[in-house]
Amino acid sequence: MDRVLVAEDSPEIAKLMELTLRMEGYEVLQAFDGLQALELARNERPDLILLDVMMPGLNGFEVAQELKKDAETADIPIIFVTAKHELDALVQGLEVAVDYISKPFAVPELAARVRAAMRMRKLQEDLKTSNEELSRLAITDALTGLLNRRGFAVQLDDELWRARRFGHTIGFVLFDLDRFKSVNDTWGHAQGDVVLQNFADILTKSSRRVDKVARFGGEEFALLLPSTDQNGVETVCEKVRAATEAMRVPLSVGENGGQSIRITVSGGGIIVPRIGENGVAMPQLAQGIFEIADRCLYSAKAGGRNRVITQILSDVETAKIGAEVPPAPGNLSLLKDSIPEVPASNAQP
Repeated sequence: MDRVLVAEDSPEIAKLMELTLRMEGYEVLQAFDGLQALELARNERPDLILLDVMMPGLNGFEVAQELKKDAETADIPIIFVTAKHELDALVQGLEVAVDYISKPFAVPELAARVRAAMRMRKLQEDLKTSNEELSRLAITDALTGLLNRRGFAVQLDDELWRARRFGHTIGFVLFDLDRFKSVNDTWGHAQGDVVLQNFADILTKSSRRVDKVARFGGEEFALLLPSTDQNGVETVCEKVRAATEAMRVPLSVGENGGQSIRITVSGGGIIVPRIGENGVAMPQLAQGIFEIADRCLYSAKAGGRNRVITQILSDVETAKIGAEVPPAPGNLSLLKDSIPEVPASNAQP
């Protein structure tokens, strides 16, 4: 049930408002001065406030201004209740209110204005929810629910700055499922999607809450490990590798029922012990970290697959990577402005 706070110092008018609102199906809270209205609004978070302009303690304008300063109450819609001779002053107040009603008022008018304000609040809440969902989808891989490449780039940038500020070690690993194309070719892309989802689950369960897990596209995944040294990175990588090797993905019921898909994973990781305060450009460092991890991944593939190769950067190497010229357009990059969209399907050319 929606709740309305009625802040009105006249007992007769307050009672009329209460009865009208209860008839409309609202729960009613009541305050008889500005300070009480402010306290109730902060503690109870009503869906709407009917706020008398002239009240003892704090007037309606002052109450509204205090509520707008607080992020927890700033979005509560306010309807000012005012006498006709106060209408000129009300123009200023409408900067913090959605509507006003003048005294004496007709009961149907009060009910209609409250309904309109409630509808507007609901529309604004729906719009906010939709925008939040769109923002989430823009950085989320539709197939696995992990971060996508774009979302990961934002997180990597944030964590690199944090690592530099606090002197933390940071680890970054690229994973690639071995011979995944043969899974698609043999069993179909739908079954391949199930394999990808199972591997995403392994990555998520193997990581901490503070770690960042992403699918870059196809069978390529990434893992960011803040405040993690080489031993910690290698421990997580081995956990992921072993769990993937042990994974069995049952085939769909049918002529292949009872069989399961087995697969392994290779990884390339890099550990950055310290990021210097001066002379290190973060976009270049992010790109350099990605390229070194990619080379380690290539070495793991070339070395027989089903393994993870890591490399630890020295301070000199970190400074050198961070000072290099950014990659030309078209090169593989983690820079946010040049990241292609990743399709939900794992389909490969």
